[in-house]
Amino acid sequence: MKRKSNRGKVWNPRGTSGQVRCHCGCPAVLRSAEGICRTYRPGAKVYVCSGYPACDSFVMAHPGTLEPMGTLAPPGLRRLRYEAHQQFDQLHKSGLMTRREAYQWLSYTTQAPMSHAHIGHLGEYYCRVVIRESRKLLAQRTGAA
Repeated sequence: MKRKSNRGKVWNPRGTSGQVRCHCGCPAVLRSAEGICRTYRPGAKVYVCSGYPACDSFVMAHPGTLEPMGTLAPPGLRRLRYEAHQQFDQLHKSGLMTRREAYQWLSYTTQAPMSHAHIGHLGEYYCRVVIRESRKLLAQRTGAA
């Protein structure tokens, strides 16, 4: 029997039950970002693994909807996502492309549909790809190769 490939499928942080879950399998809990996330706005919420602090994974929640901004991530992946976002944001903030074009580029680069072309959905591999490719584009713009 041939195995079905999961390649190209986007992991749903809510799973089939509709509850936000951590990559470790534990359910996530919506809490105040205070004391968990170093950089947060007053009133900000995060989804934290119910195994926290042993499983130090969390993701910020959208202020208006409380939807997770991506998947729960451990510290190493959060650092990579932060760096990827810093590099990616420069693509549109520098005027190299519009914000919409930048997200289209992200969708193409990560092979994800536009609905999932967000840094918060990326794993380590694609974070590194976004960092590398963003730097290349920005270097070409400034003439440094």
